[in-house]
Amino acid sequence: MKRKIFVVILLVVSLAFISAQGNKEDSGVIEFKLVGNNSSALVTEAAKMMAAEIESKSNGELKPVLYLEGQLGDNDEDLNTGLSEGNYEMLVNAEMLFNWAVPEWMELFNMAFIFDSQQHLQNFWNSEVGAELAQTLLDKYNVYAYLNTIALRGPRYLTANVPVKSVADMAGIKLRTPNNAGVIASWKATGANVTPVAWGELYGALQNGIVNAQENPLANIDQAGMYQVQDYLMQTEHQYTNYFIYMANDWWSDLTDAHKAIISEAIDNAFTWHNEQVNAEDMEFLKKFQEKGMTLIKKDQIDIESFKKAITPVLLEENKDKYPAGAYEKISSLR
Repeated sequence: MKRKIFVVILLVVSLAFISAQGNKEDSGVIEFKLVGNNSSALVTEAAKMMAAEIESKSNGELKPVLYLEGQLGDNDEDLNTGLSEGNYEMLVNAEMLFNWAVPEWMELFNMAFIFDSQQHLQNFWNSEVGAELAQTLLDKYNVYAYLNTIALRGPRYLTANVPVKSVADMAGIKLRTPNNAGVIASWKATGANVTPVAWGELYGALQNGIVNAQENPLANIDQAGMYQVQDYLMQTEHQYTNYFIYMANDWWSDLTDAHKAIISEAIDNAFTWHNEQVNAEDMEFLKKFQEKGMTLIKKDQIDIESFKKAITPVLLEENKDKYPAGAYEKISSLR
């Protein structure tokens, strides 16, 4: 008798669950996963704002379910693969998918001083070339990259224990870089002794003199406390990068034009806020580092052209069979 009662209860619960799921679909609510893997970055806060606006302006018809802080994994390769395979609908991430789809272009992005400003980078992604690269990504991985507004990261600065005002000052400097071929080649061309060091070991390497200079965005310099072991901060702003919103194209294509417009506007608003916050935060970092004893050498005190003249011809010659024909000129024309 107890067994029969249990079976009846189980059947009722199952039917109720199925009915609830059916009502959910019938209600017209479109749930989708918005995924990321950074709990502290401003871009995560921007994504939360974006999600709230999407749900509000759609009157609840679009319901983002947030997995922004690594709940579905913290490995970029796995997350990008998961989006391409349709395991979720939206992903906040940097350029890895473009690295896969158009490596010949993204190699060029690693050249120091390839972009002059955040606006220059945005101009590139809004250009016909940017649209062509996005189409290649779509064709290869069935992923749609939203390019109208991107989340711009703070530019990279050079720090050292001696002042650097031109490329001639790089002689004898032991410079740490990430283990990236384009970055390493760029700084070798300046005459620096380049030494890749793991991020977690960088502070100790600077403290012990294994290296005496490094380059990073201001947020990273602050996070690692490098102002404690570096005397000079050079406003070289030699590299610009960003985050994108990527979407599973099958899902995006099935949305109505009205829903696409709501999502697009929400991305624009959230990333515009993000970019303002990043730049305001960088101003605070500059103030803090100087208060901590660093000497700031501003961009107008640095012969940026001397760096470009040392780096650009060398890398263009070394990679003449790798970079797309005319790619450097196309990027340069968008300044």
